[in-house]
Amino acid sequence: MDNLHVVMGGIGKNIIFTSLISSLCKKDNADKISIMSPWEYIFKNNEQVNNVEPTTDFRYFKELESYDNIIYYEPYLSNYTKDNNLHILDAWADMYGIERVQHIPYINFDKIEFEHDISSEFTKKEYCVVQFNGGKGGRCEASVNEPRDYRLDLVQRLIYKLKNVLDLDVVCLRHDNEPKAEGIISFSSNPQNDSLLNIIPLIEKSKFVITIDSALMHLSALTNTKTIVLWNESQTRPQRIGYNKHIHLCCNNDIAIDIDVTNILEKIDEKN
Repeated sequence: MDNLHVVMGGIGKNIIFTSLISSLCKKDNADKISIMSPWEYIFKNNEQVNNVEPTTDFRYFKELESYDNIIYYEPYLSNYTKDNNLHILDAWADMYGIERVQHIPYINFDKIEFEHDISSEFTKKEYCVVQFNGGKGGRCEASVNEPRDYRLDLVQRLIYKLKNVLDLDVVCLRHDNEPKAEGIISFSSNPQNDSLLNIIPLIEKSKFVITIDSALMHLSALTNTKTIVLWNESQTRPQRIGYNKHIHLCCNNDIAIDIDVTNILEKIDEKN
């Protein structure tokens, strides 16, 4: 049986969906399943994925007829939207009728040709990786000054501490139209192709990651790097789409994430 499972939404949502693939194979009694996604590169090297169909071009209806079933469950069109303590993976598992799974995403890095030691192009010092803006999902424009972004004056204060107290360079995943804090090293890529994955070696060699609920949070979950995630619970919560392995700091307001820099530095100092 070759079922086609459709996943919509942003990069992070597609990354976290990979946690379900092994269980979906067991449900289908198959070694592999097929995926339809806007982000084909998330799935294309997965040993348990047969085909990856793009959602950007709907001319392939005839080709889709080859699948036994085309299955699409959307948590954002379910009771998941009403339950603030229901994790998106649990919502998916319940809709699929499978046991709930651990929040462990997977991308096969062995078959990805990363650019040559990209970390050396950014810095010769020890460094951390951060993302403070751009948490919107899908293929929408990058967000600027959204309530789920970290407040810019606090960003600047934190970067000062990271550079001058911890003596680290700060590599920031950001879009060109987002605020650029002083003292950062920008990392940018086209998320519509797999160049975004070049940040993985940077994450793996970094001292730690500090991020909002964003692509960086999900990419960091693919590694063992210590990660601190900043949340504005008026927008989203770790109980809904976070990872147990991460350190979570939360606030709740309508303006921006305003978690005190001191609290972040304390979490950096804590042993894993």
